[in-house]
Amino acid sequence: MRFPAIAHVEDPRSVYPLALLELALAQSKRQYQLQSSPQRMSKSRSLAFLKDKTELDVVWTMTSIERELDFRAIRVPIFKGLSGYRVMLIRSDQQALFSVDTPVVQIKRRLYAQGHDWIDAKVLQLNGLSVIGAAGYDNLFSMLEKGRVDAVPRNALEIADEASLLAARNIVIEKNWVIYYPTASYFFVNSDNKQLAQDIEQGLQRIIADGTFEQLFNQFFAGHLAELDLRQRQVIILKNPLLPEQTPIKDARLWYYP
Repeated sequence: MRFPAIAHVEDPRSVYPLALLELALAQSKRQYQLQSSPQRMSKSRSLAFLKDKTELDVVWTMTSIERELDFRAIRVPIFKGLSGYRVMLIRSDQQALFSVDTPVVQIKRRLYAQGHDWIDAKVLQLNGLSVIGAAGYDNLFSMLEKGRVDAVPRNALEIADEASLLAARNIVIEKNWVIYYPTASYFFVNSDNKQLAQDIEQGLQRIIADGTFEQLFNQFFAGHLAELDLRQRQVIILKNPLLPEQTPIKDARLWYYP
């Protein structure tokens, strides 16, 4: 079974979904052999390959109404909804722009960078925030470093590792705020691949029931979350009009609550 090449073998947010997928498929009577694509690819390109049934059999990404129409979603949020908690990377001399006393309306008026094909960018824009789309991951931080944007909102689970790598460029984690909107990242397969979807779904439900899912999640992310202490941050709550109605919001087992 083919999946998109992960960003880096030492990046928890890249390695974790693969570890979770392996655990889920290990519950199946069918034997699956996981195989990485030869090269990294953009999200839009990986979804194009998945739709055409070429090169990829599974992709993990943030959900949307459009994506759930185009693909078969396994509706178990693999990051427990934390994809919707966005903490900002800023230049080290710009913390005053995001002081705890700054009105929310002013925070929303800042200029933000996101990947041009990310669901996140659309959600921010639909809530009235100004977003510049970056063509590549590294461009996000070049834009910030050069002062073209005020901040780069990042997933709460990925920002700590990124900040350590970007410290030499005077890029730091903003201290006071978190942007939140309800969302979920899922495993997606081709719409015709019912058997694979069923095997992933059943495997995930089994490891949720026996506690293995929670153990793996904590192994990768408990330290990150303790450092960020999301409960102490000012929250900017946004709407997510792209979130499908079928999202299992009421199943408390599946979500992280700060």
